Amino acid sequence: MGITPLTFTGVSTFSNDFQTILNRAVSIAQLPIKALQNRQADLLQEKQLATSLESAVTDLTASVTSLGNLGSSQGLVGSSSDTTKVVVNSTTATTPISYSINNISSVASAASETSLLGSANATTASVSTSGTVRLVIGGQAVTPDITLDAAHNNLTGLRNAINALGAGVTASVLTTGTGATPYYLSVSATSTGQKAIQLIEDPTGTPTQLLTSANPGTNAEFFINGAHVVSATNLINSVVPGLTFTIAGQTALNQTVTVSAGQDPTQLSSALQDFVTKYNAVTSQLNAQIGPAAGMLTGNPLIWQVQAALRGLVNYNGTGTTKSLMDLGIELDNTGKMSFNQNTSDPTRHIAFNSLSSAQIAGAFTFLGSPTTGFGGLSTTLAQFSDSITGAIKAQQDQFDAANTRISDQVSAMTARVNAMQAGLTAKLQAADAQLAAMQTQQQILTSSIQSLTFSSFGFQNNNTSTFSPNTSSGG
Repeated sequence: MGITPLTFTGVSTFSNDFQTILNRAVSIAQLPIKALQNRQADLLQEKQLATSLESAVTDLTASVTSLGNLGSSQGLVGSSSDTTKVVVNSTTATTPISYSINNISSVASAASETSLLGSANATTASVSTSGTVRLVIGGQAVTPDITLDAAHNNLTGLRNAINALGAGVTASVLTTGTGATPYYLSVSATSTGQKAIQLIEDPTGTPTQLLTSANPGTNAEFFINGAHVVSATNLINSVVPGLTFTIAGQTALNQTVTVSAGQDPTQLSSALQDFVTKYNAVTSQLNAQIGPAAGMLTGNPLIWQVQAALRGLVNYNGTGTTKSLMDLGIELDNTGKMSFNQNTSDPTRHIAFNSLSSAQIAGAFTFLGSPTTGFGGLSTTLAQFSDSITGAIKAQQDQFDAANTRISDQVSAMTARVNAMQAGLTAKLQAADAQLAAMQTQQQILTSSIQSLTFSSFGFQNNNTSTFSPNTSSGG
């Protein structure tokens, strides 16, 4: 609800003065409201700054967590010497490992067979003389047998009956589009592995095979470090602890494929560069709230609290060979901004990341710890600010919202009072204006009477409405 200006519609000659009085009174009454509205604008700006800070701290928290995850995994990355034969999917190993795979004689594939004879029509031509068909998968009969009545004794009916069994195979009707019998039944396994598919007509009488036996499916078969492995699937996740890989192709004679998990320094350098970038983003926002040109959050406890959390990152000391971020090529200037020295061999700088030895890289992963320990564990401190539900910044945003609501209520109440005052004052001024107008009318009547009397008594018209001057001429 806002203040609606009222226009004074008086009839006296003082109506413009009354309008000025009304405007002035309303303007003075609005001053406290404008002060509250200015405070609301400040609150909005403060909340926007806090939201921006929350986003930056959230990104930094995620970056420190990622460094902790690298520490947990020791930065190990799976690899294959020939990805056309073996693909490493993932690794959970915590120490470097290496295995040799050879003699990949087969890749797991799904069984798939087609009816031996075609049909002239998919919905009318009979497929079973006895009306009973048995599905056999991997030598095991699927129960119950399929019974086809006259209305369903055709390819479509048989297809639907097979699919209704839920036996791990899918049936479909194929058409070649040529010849007198262009329709065929196809039955395929839904998963890989050696498991022959059979469809037997009249299984308890005179059994007759209805399907081909050209593709019974295959298992993946290979040797790893001399051990023979047979798997129904190409995804191998239980043979090597901490390593999941996929068999993709057969090896050539005497070919060996090496699968391994080893430390990858590029992962660490990328994560450290990301950390520096996210750290500097937070620092920039904090610096903008400090000093002579500080923003609206200057003096807010959040600023020095987040600063303290950043100092915890910079000053963290490890217990192993890597003691601090400086040992990883990270440097800090006098403005609080970080830089990552990856390649520079400038002797005036502390250390270049690419000059670290294998032992130092291993020490770096130990320094990082995990998302809950070591350097990575500092993410929990940052999360106390960035958490979108329980974080300190969220609590501050809620306080801004609560203050804004209180001010809105105050503004509404004060606006109502000003509107009421304006209406009351307008009524009083209109009453005064009416009285003045009546007095001015009486004055005009009295003036006219005096002028008329003067004319009849002295023979001339006196236009002076405020004084009376008789004719004193000596010529009369």
